Amino acid sequence: MMTLNHGFSGYICARVAAPVLKRHCPFSEKNLVLALFLGAMLPDLDIISTVLGHGAYFSGAWYGHRQFSHSVPGTLMLALLFSIPLFPVLAGRGHPRPRRAWLWLVGALWAGGWVHIFGDLFTPGMKMPVFWPLDFHLGGFSHIGWFSPYLLWLFVATIAIGWGLRLIPNWHPPAKRWIGWAAWGWYGVAAYRWVNFLLTSRYDSFSQWAGYQQDLLPEVLIAPVTEGVRVLWFWLTR
Repeated sequence: MMTLNHGFSGYICARVAAPVLKRHCPFSEKNLVLALFLGAMLPDLDIISTVLGHGAYFSGAWYGHRQFSHSVPGTLMLALLFSIPLFPVLAGRGHPRPRRAWLWLVGALWAGGWVHIFGDLFTPGMKMPVFWPLDFHLGGFSHIGWFSPYLLWLFVATIAIGWGLRLIPNWHPPAKRWIGWAAWGWYGVAAYRWVNFLLTSRYDSFSQWAGYQQDLLPEVLIAPVTEGVRVLWFWLTR
């Protein structure tokens, strides 16, 4: 999956879990969701390995793509590292219970990393050392392509409609309760559709996957995002 799709999947999963988590979380629901969104993109920071050359990025070294950063300890390290600059922003400076708030922030960022790993299990080819440093790799299930326009538009449409629903109580306060449940249900359906898509789709080749996307979406929605990804891929592999 592409990085932005990872972030969106983390956001939607966070929205589904938020009604339970916010009862205990020491900072706002909005910032909890934002933490999972950011955490779900952090593993792809291994792109910084390109400073050593594109060969380094695609190597099997611990710093290469889908190596240490795509493991349980790797995502924990990223969560710990980025919790430091993010704590004043998401948990708040001068929090009355800073240790508890920091642990929640680390947990949210780490959970986002787990969502990222889950999504990458279903792409073709590259298995990941999920339990690094153990020599045990998972993934390469070949259910989805590296990039899925369908998933991108599923996430974008879900988030846009979810935001729209949450604005309605500002215009009609009595609707606040049922609108909140409607938004939660909307995110729940999208999360189910995402997981179901990962489990039931099948990637056989680039051309097969492109044709499959065309069966799901009109070309006007596919072409712009596909061209953008093509340019990015060319830059990474040249």
